[in-house]
Parts: sequence; structure tokens; C-alpha cells
Amino acid sequence: MKSYEKSNKLKYAAKDSPDHIHFQIKERARQYFAEYNSKNGNVALWLKTISLVLLIGLSYYSLLHAASFIDLILSYFAFGFFFLVLGINIGHDAAHNCVTGNRRADNILFQLIFGLQGLSGYVWKIRHNFSHHIFPNIYDNDTDLEISKWVLLSPHAKQMAIHKYQHLYAPLMYMWFSLSWIFYVDLAMLFKKQHANLKLSKVPVLEVIKLIVIKLTYLFTFLLLPAIMTGLPFLHIFMAYLIMNFTVSVFLAFTFYISHHVLETKYAEAKYDNTVVNTSWIRHQIVSTSDFSTDSRLGNYIFGGFNLHVAHHIFPEVSHIHYPALTKIIKKTLEENELPWYKSFSFYNGVISHLSLLKKNGNGEFEHEEEMIIA
Repeated sequence: MKSYEKSNKLKYAAKDSPDHIHFQIKERARQYFAEYNSKNGNVALWLKTISLVLLIGLSYYSLLHAASFIDLILSYFAFGFFFLVLGINIGHDAAHNCVTGNRRADNILFQLIFGLQGLSGYVWKIRHNFSHHIFPNIYDNDTDLEISKWVLLSPHAKQMAIHKYQHLYAPLMYMWFSLSWIFYVDLAMLFKKQHANLKLSKVPVLEVIKLIVIKLTYLFTFLLLPAIMTGLPFLHIFMAYLIMNFTVSVFLAFTFYISHHVLETKYAEAKYDNTVVNTSWIRHQIVSTSDFSTDSRLGNYIFGGFNLHVAHHIFPEVSHIHYPALTKIIKKTLEENELPWYKSFSFYNGVISHLSLLKKNGNGEFEHEEEMIIA
């Protein structure tokens, strides 16, 4: 039995796109996968996984044997950063059941990776797969637009006077991204009934128990054990832990936000019940999503598909290992059909564009090609 239900009937227009772009991309992708016989992870993904696990292990060993405050800071940062990379690479793929292709195995892997980082992941997976991925950047239908009322992402959301300064204070808020998610948002989501277009039914008792165990395990792993093993003052442990969270959180927040919330992306709003998005599913996925650092091998290693996010939204059931090839297919198909929907930039330019979006939204100056919603 599903633990959620859709609270509206929002749908996309029947046609996929002009000249059936969706079918062209799907067919070329089918030809690509015919050579690999699998959309899941391959040897390259498992080598990446092993390398990240080793880096996490080494950095945690260094953390537990830190002899000074500087050692603590460096070790904490390495431990937190490599764990984050594991999460957005392997954890994210597992949430979409495309690491092994076995739903049970991938779900265990997803919950393990998220759990060790202090997150239950139960509600997050539901929100991510059945709200955000279906209706990205559509107000009241994309759960990712609900993260904080203090940051105005969609021009359709309610504007407050303080939003005029959000481009200045948002980066400071982003420093608390991981801590707020671990110690507040994760718990609040579990007991919240309405999540954008989804209505959450009763949460299984087992998930509540798991959440408690996860939080206690996280505190032991990230704070108590380092304090016991190093013998350093707990204040030093806690300060190094905070510094790690602040730096990793800013990196994580911008990684998330520049894949959807920049000047180049589009937004829409559903104004009535039983509405239809007056555009194709694939066009909306492309114009509401952006890519960055597409040609960087280091970027592809670190970001795990978030930098090739258009391919991820068109092929969410495919491992990010295949995204470089799929991105070329998408770009080539759009160029052949003279459809300039695709946008990409560097990580730095993405950050600047995101802050510019916040400034324009905060000032009520945002002008965009709104995708129409019709009753």
C-alpha cells in the first residue's frame, strides 16, 4: 500500500514536443543502451564507489587520530566532503533504483548512505521521485520549492519584504543547510501531511524508530566517538564539526540550486484544479533544468549527475555514469530541430546566476517566459 497519494490531477499536454523530440531522444538513447545492455551502474560506477569509500575511511581514521585543532578541521572537512560526494553520486542513484537495478538492494543502499549522514530519507525519496521529478519548478507541485519561506525561488510564491535582501543573506542561510535538514527538516517532513502535490498518509512506526536510531548513530559517529578517540576538548570537536558543516553545506546548497534555480530556467504555476500544463513533459524538464561543468571530468566525478541534470530529468531511471553520452544525444537532437532550449555554464557562473535570480525575485523584477497553465 502506498504511503502517499496525489492531491491534484495536474497533467502535461498530450504532445511530447514539436516533431516528437521525446521520441527522437528516446530512440537514440535506446541505440546507445543496446551497446551496454544496462541502464544501471557499471564497472566505472563501482570503481567510483570503492574510491569514495576508501577516501571516507581514510579521512575518518585521520579524524579519530587528530592531534590538534587544525588536524580536526582538515579531517572533518575531508570526511564530510567525501561523504557528501558519496551521497550525491551513489545515494542519489540508489534513490532512483539504478545502481544495481534491484529495487530492494538499491533501497537498502540508499537508506544506508543517507542514514549514515543523519537522514532518514523516507519522506525525501517520496517527495523527490513523485513530486520534484514530475513537476520541477511548478509552484505548489514541486516540493523543492517548499524548502524555506525565507528564500523566494519561484516568482509565483508569496513575496515578503525581507526577500528584497535575500541575495545577501541566502548564502549565510545555506551555511546551515545540512544541520537544519538533519535536526529539523528531516523530522518535520516525517510528520507533515501535505507536501506540494502529495498527501502523506500515516507514517509507519518502523520509520519513526529508524529515524531515532539514525540521529543517535549520527551524533555518535560525528561527535561523540571523535571526542573519545582524540581526547581533545569537546569545544574543539564541536567547532571543527560546525566549520565542516558550514563549508560543505554551502557547496551542497549551490549544487542543488543552480541545477534548477537560475535566470536561465523557467517556472510555472497551476492556478486551478484539474489543470493541464500547456507544454510537453520533455520541454518542461529541459527549460526548468540547467547543466554546469559539463565537460569537466572532475565535475562528473564529484557532482554525480547534478551537473548533467537535464539528462537526469529526462532519464531519472538511468545511472549518472551514462549522462555524458546522453547529454550529447540531447544536445544534438535539439540542435538538429533548431530548438535552443538547452542551457549550460560553469559552476561559478551558475552561482552568480542563482544569486541574480534571488535578487530579481526579491525585488519583484523577474521577467521570464512563463509556461502557460490552462484549465
